[in-house]
Amino acid sequence: MDAWNTIYLVCMAIGLLYTLITLLLGDAVSDWLGQIDLPVLQPLLLVSAVTAFGAGGFLLTRFTALSPWYVFALAAAIGVALAAAAYFIWIKPMEHAESSIGYSMKQLEGKVGEVLTSVPAEGLGEVLITMVGGTTNHMAASIDREAIPEGTRVVVIDVRDHVLYVTPFHNSTEKESV
Repeated sequence: MDAWNTIYLVCMAIGLLYTLITLLLGDAVSDWLGQIDLPVLQPLLLVSAVTAFGAGGFLLTRFTALSPWYVFALAAAIGVALAAAAYFIWIKPMEHAESSIGYSMKQLEGKVGEVLTSVPAEGLGEVLITMVGGTTNHMAASIDREAIPEGTRVVVIDVRDHVLYVTPFHNSTEKESV
């Protein structure tokens, strides 16, 4: 096996390995790679291009008599074409897809809720937050380190380690954050 075949097989193996890791650890990989905010350099596009480059190069080397540089150029074109197709078929339409009812914990900052279980000055209570898809309850602590009784309306100031840090919501004429 020559060097070109090794390069193509390694590229194809990287794509397949990434696919297996994503299949097994999908949420963790998505969270980690979700911090990348370059639309053209999405992980799906990069992996698609590398995998298609490897597969195209390997197949062209095995089944054609083209020179290694022509095979490389064609494999690169195949990789770019597949990545462009993936961008316009999956990535671009999903940017405009309707939002799901899922949310991240950081999106709770600024939301108004109600204390279900009293929040002690030094400890945790429970807060009910109304979201678009329904209601959700979370552990809460007082950001001011003051006790907050059950039934009090609160606003979420910060979210750390899946705990909402809240303070009483005093201005009832202001609209709730939805």
